[in-house]
Amino acid sequence: MLSDRNVAPGAAAMLRGGRGAVAALRRAAGSRGAGGHGRGQALEPSLLRFLVCPLSKRPLRYDESTNELINEELGIAYPVIDGIPNMIPEAARTTRKKPPADGSKETSGPAGPEQ
Repeated sequence: MLSDRNVAPGAAAMLRGGRGAVAALRRAAGSRGAGGHGRGQALEPSLLRFLVCPLSKRPLRYDESTNELINEELGIAYPVIDGIPNMIPEAARTTRKKPPADGSKETSGPAGPEQ
């Protein structure tokens, strides 16, 4: 049986979040099998409703072709390895070249006070 003593402190909080999350995690862990290596194992679909971006706290979109969880708002993608999402922000890759600059306006001419 899974208990708070058997898991890391951060995971214990998630386990207390509800029976549905625990059941989904157990199914995902049990479905990996002995031969699952690399990023080939897909994400358990029922996990998606429990997962949010650790940075924005917004829902994520699962991209089956890249096996990643995508945050469209921030332009980042978290890898799913052996069916387990790696939600560490440093592990995420950037999905767009450059984030849009707030309040950026194209001007022709030198910057300075308008006259």
